[in-house]
Amino acid sequence: MESDNLLASIDEVENTINRFYAGGAPHLHNVLLHFQASPQAWNLVWALLDPSRSWSAQFFAATTLQTKILKQWDEIPATDYPFLKNELLRRIVSPRTPKVTVAKLFEALAAFLSNYYGTDDRTENGENKELMDDLLGMLPYNNPETLEILLGVFLALLLDVEKRKGTKRTKLRQQLGLNENPSENWSKSTWLLKQVFTTYAETISDENNFFFMALECALLWIKMYPPLDLINQLFEHFLIAAAHYVPKNDDLDDESRGWDVSREILSTAMSQEGLLKRPALFWEWTRALVTLAQQNGNVSFASILTGLGETNTRTLLLALVQETDESKRWTVETLINLLIRCSEYPGRYATQERYSSIPLGFWFSLQDHISMLDTPLDVQVRHALKPIYVRLVHVQLQKMTLPLSPEEAGTAEEREVFRCYRQDIADNMTYCFNIIGQELLVILGQRLSPPLIDTLKWVDVEATLYSFQALSDCVETNDLECVPALMNLIITGISYDKYPDEVLACACSTIAAYAEWLGENPDPWLERSLQLITYSLTQSPIVLARATMALKDITRECQENLATLAPSILDTISKTLMVLPTGSNEGLRLMYAAGKLINALRTTEEQLQYLDATLGQCVLKLRELLQNPVLEFKENVTTQLRMATMFLSTLEGAMGKSVLDGLMPTFNQIVAHPELSQNDVVLDAMYNCAQRALQCLLHPEKDSKSLLKLLVDAYKIRPHPAALQLLRQVVLLFGTDSNNTMGPIFAEIGGHTLSGLDSCSSSGGNLSDFGDLLEAYLGLLGQICKKTPKLMLQVPEYISNMLRCGIVSLGLPETAVIKAAATFLIHAIAQSQISSYVENVGAELVAMIMDCIGGKVARSNLEHHSQVLHALNNYFKKNIGAWIRSALEEGVLSSLTPSQKETLTRSILAERNKGRLSEMLQKFSLEYSKPVVGL
Repeated sequence: MESDNLLASIDEVENTINRFYAGGAPHLHNVLLHFQASPQAWNLVWALLDPSRSWSAQFFAATTLQTKILKQWDEIPATDYPFLKNELLRRIVSPRTPKVTVAKLFEALAAFLSNYYGTDDRTENGENKELMDDLLGMLPYNNPETLEILLGVFLALLLDVEKRKGTKRTKLRQQLGLNENPSENWSKSTWLLKQVFTTYAETISDENNFFFMALECALLWIKMYPPLDLINQLFEHFLIAAAHYVPKNDDLDDESRGWDVSREILSTAMSQEGLLKRPALFWEWTRALVTLAQQNGNVSFASILTGLGETNTRTLLLALVQETDESKRWTVETLINLLIRCSEYPGRYATQERYSSIPLGFWFSLQDHISMLDTPLDVQVRHALKPIYVRLVHVQLQKMTLPLSPEEAGTAEEREVFRCYRQDIADNMTYCFNIIGQELLVILGQRLSPPLIDTLKWVDVEATLYSFQALSDCVETNDLECVPALMNLIITGISYDKYPDEVLACACSTIAAYAEWLGENPDPWLERSLQLITYSLTQSPIVLARATMALKDITRECQENLATLAPSILDTISKTLMVLPTGSNEGLRLMYAAGKLINALRTTEEQLQYLDATLGQCVLKLRELLQNPVLEFKENVTTQLRMATMFLSTLEGAMGKSVLDGLMPTFNQIVAHPELSQNDVVLDAMYNCAQRALQCLLHPEKDSKSLLKLLVDAYKIRPHPAALQLLRQVVLLFGTDSNNTMGPIFAEIGGHTLSGLDSCSSSGGNLSDFGDLLEAYLGLLGQICKKTPKLMLQVPEYISNMLRCGIVSLGLPETAVIKAAATFLIHAIAQSQISSYVENVGAELVAMIMDCIGGKVARSNLEHHSQVLHALNNYFKKNIGAWIRSALEEGVLSSLTPSQKETLTRSILAERNKGRLSEMLQKFSLEYSKPVVGL
């Protein structure tokens, strides 16, 4: 690697630069950075700028100058300021300096001027200097040869000011005329831009014209939010630029850099803070902008007008109804009409056009602000805008139509863009409803009625249904005029066999959206709707999916009115289940609906009949699957179990025992299966299903004996967290059973769990590998201690080990395990029946907590440990002091001084507030874990 001495001569520096830019060794970058930071760089940089040197050497020299001026300004003696400025200028002006180097020298000169004029002391030859005077003196604006350099340096200055912070930035803003109440010199930057715009307006079309260079300067300038009066001096020139650079057609590819800059300048100008406090100026600018957009005749101004509308919505709305000035009203009406024309832009969004989505934000903002107006202003505004929103409804109905072909749909990215756009339009339909009300439903009804529907394409029909679906949250459930008419058209007025499946699928989703309305208005709409849904269950997969969703929603909202309709629907569900593809979500939704429908049946005999036709099919499929030894069927087994679980989650009444009796043979088969009994996914599904079946039992103590035996057998084969969750449910149901049903089960499962965990620990295993099981087991113990503590006394031989399991778990890294352990121990500490057991392990428990405070676990988990300590402080006042002192003598915190140990002990014993104890231990742990300075 090159040493520092290597770069002592100009040739060595240039050689290193050339090698670096030619793709040399990476370490050369560090060598050059070291050179740039060294004082010797000041001595060599000018020689590197000599035209005889390589372009890379000259560019590196310019970069070095800029970097050193920015970062090492203090190294430059004040006496060298004139030389540095003049030399930079000389190099910039020289025709032999490469263009790429000139651009970097612009930045170096700008950095010099920023530093120089960012100070209070800026005299030269006894005169107080001002930045713009100095810049215009160096580079006269009326000389084309120097104007390009002047604008380049001015642009670099603006960039530099944008990056600056603090006092220096404030001074530079004042020098450039960007502060309020500035000195006489403040207008020079504005004056410069105005002179260029005025002088070179005629040559705006030329390549690399001065007008455009000034426009790029103006963009940075206006982003610094200069006073409005300054902007006003240049606003007409911004309009001239926009009129020139705006695309001559609506092709997105026709947009130029000139238009991008012009559009951003105008958008920034119209969003200036304080503009609304100058209403005359606001309306002058707005009218000029709207007039220009109208004259232009295309949609390129849409983003500017949308931003203007969103920022000043309330002002525009009030002018629409309150203003007597026809000019202002014309401005608002024209702006709105220009944006509705943009929304109407022909072609399919995302593949053929990208304009129609631009005004969506404005339509949302318009309605939001209308809702905030007081009466009668809101009524007047709604009336004024109603024709616009009616027009917008027709536009959006067209824009949301689905593509007719894959080619029209475009790429995957374009399809996703359209999906989001379509959802935005649907949301906007609800805003339209807020303005025009029932008339929107009338429009939709007309589209679905003869003769209009006969002329519509299928995508138009689907879009109409989709819009009605979007309005479901807007329509009151007591609407007995428009909604029934539309429902009638959807159910009987559309010949679905004439259209692709997407139309029927959308009709199903639409009916589902009005499930609550159907629940309030069942006659005759519920039966007729279900007839269409039932028919749809027998159709293609795309229709089936929507039909099952609809059936789920309707059975949830309309259960009280389903008694007479349930049998026929259940018959269809039964038939559909027979042909349903295995593993589909449709099965889950059908089983949900089946449970709701069976609940609606009036007799137990009927319920049992359809129980066999629905859940019975799952059981039969499970039996068939379990005959096959190939494990590829395990996913299908899981799906059928989840379907059964979904069915049970909705089932009510007295059928629980019949359900469980039907499921038990399947559960026994799974437990006896050599592979499925070891599969966690299948076991999880089985236990969840069993838990739901348990909740359906009217007499769980008597009816669940076979299930409990299965639970013990399965757990011994493979301990699983879901088994413990099931046992937790059993404890809740009949943990206090006088027949002592739970005692033996709790003993067997508890003993097996503790034995396994003990084997893991004794063999050097990691208990964290069994974190989920530990969490579930500790959660079970915590619930037992809280709800049925007598159950603990039925297994006295395990209590001490259970407590020790909780203690060990407090020291594991998993937050969920720590929380479960703490909860168990807190409930155990509070139970007087087992206080002697807690007392026996109290010293171990406190020792673990002290070690955790000392850093054994993450500090964020100490809240749980402090809660256990707080419980001990409440229930074992006589013992806890000795336990703490013993732990501090032997554990992690034994390195504390005797004084620190005693202070910590007394602090813990004295603090009775749980929250303050936690904060104190957190703070202590933080201080204790701080590294010793110097190590």
